[in-house]
Amino acid sequence: MDLDLTTPEGRKKQGELILQAIREAGLSVEQVAKDIGCSRALLYQYIAGTTLAQPDKLTLIARRTGKPLVFFYGADLAQPEAIQAEREAFQRERLELERKLVEERERNLKQQIENLFSLADAQSSPPDWKSAASTCEQIIPLARSIGDEESEAKALFKLGNLRLLMGDIDGALSSLRQAQSLFEKLENKAYALACRQSIGRALLLMGHPEEAKAQFDLAAKSDNWHNRWEATVALAAVSEWVGDFKSAMERLDEAEDLSSQAPTEREGQIVRMFVSANRANVYLACGDFAEAEKLAREALKVAEQIGDRDQQLELMLTIAVCLGHLGKWVEAYESALRAKTLASFANDFERVVVAETVLAQLLAIVGDFDGAKVEAKSALTSALKIRSRRAELWAQKALAETYLREGNSTEARYHAQMSFEIAEGMRHALEHAHSLALKSWTNFQLGDLNSANEEAEKAFHIADEKGMRYIAALSAWLKAQIAMKRNEKEAEKWLSNALKLAQETGDANLLYSCLALKGEWSLLKGKLQEAFDALMKAHHLLESWRTDWRNFGLDDTWLEDPFRRKAYLSLAQCIAQKEGKEAAEKFVNELGWLPLIEDWHEIAASLQLHQKTEELKRRK
Repeated sequence: MDLDLTTPEGRKKQGELILQAIREAGLSVEQVAKDIGCSRALLYQYIAGTTLAQPDKLTLIARRTGKPLVFFYGADLAQPEAIQAEREAFQRERLELERKLVEERERNLKQQIENLFSLADAQSSPPDWKSAASTCEQIIPLARSIGDEESEAKALFKLGNLRLLMGDIDGALSSLRQAQSLFEKLENKAYALACRQSIGRALLLMGHPEEAKAQFDLAAKSDNWHNRWEATVALAAVSEWVGDFKSAMERLDEAEDLSSQAPTEREGQIVRMFVSANRANVYLACGDFAEAEKLAREALKVAEQIGDRDQQLELMLTIAVCLGHLGKWVEAYESALRAKTLASFANDFERVVVAETVLAQLLAIVGDFDGAKVEAKSALTSALKIRSRRAELWAQKALAETYLREGNSTEARYHAQMSFEIAEGMRHALEHAHSLALKSWTNFQLGDLNSANEEAEKAFHIADEKGMRYIAALSAWLKAQIAMKRNEKEAEKWLSNALKLAQETGDANLLYSCLALKGEWSLLKGKLQEAFDALMKAHHLLESWRTDWRNFGLDDTWLEDPFRRKAYLSLAQCIAQKEGKEAAEKFVNELGWLPLIEDWHEIAASLQLHQKTEELKRRK
């Protein structure tokens, strides 16, 4: 049956044949229109018979659908040989066209994957982790659709590490384990071991140090130099985590030896930088703050030379913590503030949180409790948002310590308990001991001496056994106060121990606290000269800090701390007994703190009344 294409009926019949061919080929009108290079609207006009299909377009439709051209002119398809030959030719052309289309699509997808990897790299430095993770999530299904397992594995690996940085530990583990499986299937040992190292970091953050160590041990046995040194440093971090500082230093010595095998001088520098940074962390945990600061500065210098922004921020924060312990308050404040600014600029949210906790602890020591709470609460909000347990732990500790220094033990109790629960879940030895000490301090202020003593004892035992001298000193200071409150003879032993450790570590604020406590205890026991000497040493320390802080242009809030006001009132009593009431009043007035002056007037009045009573007794 030949079609009369000069009539509407003939054109309509041809349109029906076009639609029939499309459907029998399992295609859509939109797809065929795109493949033959015409609009969907024009193809609809062919099908409706309102427009006569042009011969070139009809030929393309025939090829795309696998029908012989004569089919569209109403030929009888009883399969005569000529028609069959034409059909086979069209079929071959159709298959060739489809092959080319598949190849082109694959090329386009590979180019798209490559572009997305470049975008993810760009989003990672400076970090925009969320956007970079989203880009990786786009790569994975594209790579999977074309069977590109290598690209899929690399995208999963990158996604896992980004999730790790964002605090999504469960999501990180899922991605990293998928990546590891694919890399092992592809026999890419280097990447498979790199996955193990990232899995190890995730497990460590989840509080599974033994499982983390198993992952790092495998990577450390690799033939690949990069895997070996990175795994060795990671094993040092595990040892530090559980409080085995001797093992941590031995691992770092091994890593430093590996730096001599580096393929390039720059890569050797990188290894030595990480070794110094991790040694600084170990010294910090042991309470050797001066050596920790020295090592951190050495590592920072290398980080600046090679342009490692990530390590620069980490080391600036380490230095700020060291300076704070050493009593270099202004330098510590500047370093922490600068780190916070740079981390904010780089969208490094976790380090912004860490910087805020460092600032909070500094401001709490300085007596700026309102400022400390602003920083610590901001840190806690951000930590919960990015789901970082480490950052949450530090924020909770900062809040607990701020409230304790302020004397608000009711508020401190919640944050001390939360820090304890997080530290216990993470199985981090130092953090566990520190949080126990904060709980002890809280219960001491609340008057629960039994709980306070038990927690301080546990904290001291852990710290003493592991060599955490700062935590040991803090726990001994707490034990001394508890023993004094109970009027126990052990008070002097614990105070002497705390003072010795404070001097050894160089922790300035703890040294002040021990001297002040010694002065108050000596005064209560009637040892006037001993009390005076200790309290005067504490006074000289505090006055130098106040002067430096004011000279930097910061508000002098040091005497907002009730513990320090109490120490000054004790010193004023010593002066009153040694040199008279007028000398004591002059001393208090020169301190320039109105609440302290008012407190002294009340004490002086009671002292005067006490003296008159004693005089009357003597006369009788």
